[in-house]
Amino acid sequence: MKHLVPLLVAVALSACSSMGSHEPDRYFILESTTLAAAGPDPAAKVVVARTSSASFYDTQDIVYSREPGTRAYYRYGHWTERPQRALHAQLLSRLGTAAAGQPVLNSRLEEIYHDASQPPGAARITLAVELIDPASRAIIARQRFTRTAPAASYDAAGAVSGMRQALDGLLDDVAAWVDAHAAPPAR
Repeated sequence: MKHLVPLLVAVALSACSSMGSHEPDRYFILESTTLAAAGPDPAAKVVVARTSSASFYDTQDIVYSREPGTRAYYRYGHWTERPQRALHAQLLSRLGTAAAGQPVLNSRLEEIYHDASQPPGAARITLAVELIDPASRAIIARQRFTRTAPAASYDAAGAVSGMRQALDGLLDDVAAWVDAHAAPPAR
């Protein structure tokens, strides 16, 4: 018994010291690096419905892939909110709001991850969108957009930097597509 107490104390102390040795959790904001260009309202007005997400990406954990066909979550890298919510806010900011009776923009975040197969890797975002006529509920147009941008470094922080750049291009693509497909007919 005499030898057991010092052994238990040593085990407890080593457990405590190893618990504090990992890097701290970091939380990142998914946001565009550029402000929407100030100017006239877009020609097309749409109602921006909530963005949905593929189930694996419906998390605050940042996703990476080291080899094709695989995905994993960064252990200490997280989003401040789920990416589809941040993306929805960015779409609203870029496209504005419209009154009932305008076409509805549905969007689904299909992928958002750090392709880390080659250092430092690249950020990849894929968004599927569709415009719906509110009266007939018919699909006006449907498109899938993918943007990639180089990661700044081979870690979650570098991946987030790339994702912000990829988001800029993605928002530009969606805004141009909406203007082309939801604009009122010329008179």
